[in-house]
Amino acid sequence: MKEIVEQRGVRVILNAPVESVEWQEGCVVSVRAGGETYHGRDFISSIPIRELIAKLKPAAPPSLLAAAKKFHYRDFLTVALMVRGRNLFPDNWIYVHDSMVRAGRVQNYGNWSPEMTPSADWTCLGVEYFCNTTDAIWKAPDLDVIGLAKREMVQLGLVREDDVVDGVVVRMPKAYPVYGHGYKEGLASVRHFLATVRNLQLVGRNGMHRYNNQDHSMLTAILAARNVAGARFDLWNLSVDRDYLEAGPQISNEEIAALDRTQPLVPRAI
Repeated sequence: MKEIVEQRGVRVILNAPVESVEWQEGCVVSVRAGGETYHGRDFISSIPIRELIAKLKPAAPPSLLAAAKKFHYRDFLTVALMVRGRNLFPDNWIYVHDSMVRAGRVQNYGNWSPEMTPSADWTCLGVEYFCNTTDAIWKAPDLDVIGLAKREMVQLGLVREDDVVDGVVVRMPKAYPVYGHGYKEGLASVRHFLATVRNLQLVGRNGMHRYNNQDHSMLTAILAARNVAGARFDLWNLSVDRDYLEAGPQISNEEIAALDRTQPLVPRAI
């Protein structure tokens, strides 16, 4: 995708963390990222809502600053183990329900696609730990975490110790938005703010504080891009406004509803 858009003359800038979002009444003016300022007509944000609010310049209204405190997150750590051998097990992933190990899930990347491993004779397992940045496992040295993942995979009988060749630790903060107390009120405040800032759209899991899957997150971004081109999709309920015409494939309400049914269930109060 990066190559496609660059061939069409669009710059893709990576490794440029957002420092501030300059705004004035009614619109976002520019974004400061990676030491540079980028002006634009339309802006789409997928960074965590709490970070977006904190980076607004001038500072966000008091009600929005209060809303930021209602958004909480669960962090995620993956150990990618390189293992000799193929067909270690047939699953794409395994959820682990064993109190004797810390790992919560194991990905078998080669079973998603053979392109995800360098050779058919090798397997890459992603040993996943759901945690917080304050936890000991998050702060532990990489070699210690790799050793833990290796021991647990051997303990579960998924690999043989001698077949594990190497490992890499990847830490992903704010991987999961938490449906904590007050988050709905926080979203209401954010949506009220967005109604007054017409050129800013929020997309994706953290951008909308929704525990959705990758296809669903990508759809929100696709529809946001169509909005820039003149469509009027409401990204918050993914319903389609039929009062406009646009070129390209249409997405029906039925298709969107079917996709919504594939998403994780949101806890509801009893």
